[in-house]
Amino acid sequence: MFGLELFESNASLKAKKLPRFLSERQCLLATARSAVKLLVQALRPATVWLPSYICGIVIDAAREPGVRMRFYAVDQSLKVSDSNWLAEIEAGDLVIFVDYFGFDTWSWHGVEARARGARITEDACQAMLNKDFSPHSHYVIFSPRKFIGVPDGGILLVGKNKERPDADFPAPPARWLLQATKASILRSEFDRYGGERRWFKMFQAADANGPMEPCRMSDLSAAILRIVDWASIKRRRRRNYEFLLSELGDLAMFASLPREVVPLGFPIRVKNRDRLRRALFNEQIYPAVHWDLSLVPCKFAASHNLAKEIMTLPCDQRYGREEMKRMVSAVKRYISV
Repeated sequence: MFGLELFESNASLKAKKLPRFLSERQCLLATARSAVKLLVQALRPATVWLPSYICGIVIDAAREPGVRMRFYAVDQSLKVSDSNWLAEIEAGDLVIFVDYFGFDTWSWHGVEARARGARITEDACQAMLNKDFSPHSHYVIFSPRKFIGVPDGGILLVGKNKERPDADFPAPPARWLLQATKASILRSEFDRYGGERRWFKMFQAADANGPMEPCRMSDLSAAILRIVDWASIKRRRRRNYEFLLSELGDLAMFASLPREVVPLGFPIRVKNRDRLRRALFNEQIYPAVHWDLSLVPCKFAASHNLAKEIMTLPCDQRYGREEMKRMVSAVKRYISV
């Protein structure tokens, strides 16, 4: 979680070139999960196809009466395992592909799925700041809260020649938005001054209760998105990732950083993941786990095996070289313990 963005001079307010997710046809929503729900409700596909490596919230969002849900296999390198499932796609189906941690691992399958008449949705929640997105996507979904400090926000980018779903959305639930905003403010104060971690439970509650039904993004979040220094954020994230790659490349899920990619974090795979993670917690380093696959059918063994060993080291814009060095040192110290 990021603390609410603070701007200490009016330099932040100068006009900047808006990123693609703000400059093209889009719906500004309160959560990214509601973008999935909006598409399923608006398009009414016979079947929604999801990768076997996917956040449970996306599965919940895709559930809709009369709509079938199917999974296609993703292997332990986060690539689509095979092409056999493509033959079962029918025209009008909705196929969701994920840019894992910012990296595109699915483009060829997107070409084939689109050729069969599927509506292609690119889940770019972990790739929001990338230079570009797949030309095969009809829709792209973003989650600003994964990259900067806003209390709410999800964005649905609508491709050319595609009708934008109804944009007259209700306001988000007031009680939920107040809780999410308070958590964001408390996290910002914690980052600046330290103290108690009251924000954490508040954030967990707000995240768990985020609205599934489509409602609009708050005015506060919409305003922040337009004055953030996106270029600086991109540079810092890439710089930190490249340093971690130079030190921990043998553990990395992605062994190179393409020029167009701005990573969510630095995902690594280790056998003693849970023990290493607890040791890092004791060093005030908090790797995330993406994801719990309890809602994914057990037959997708490769995805489930990966989910037991993967974790994401933070490399976002809040940190510099010294923090990266400290984290590398801790990982190397504890990884074989």
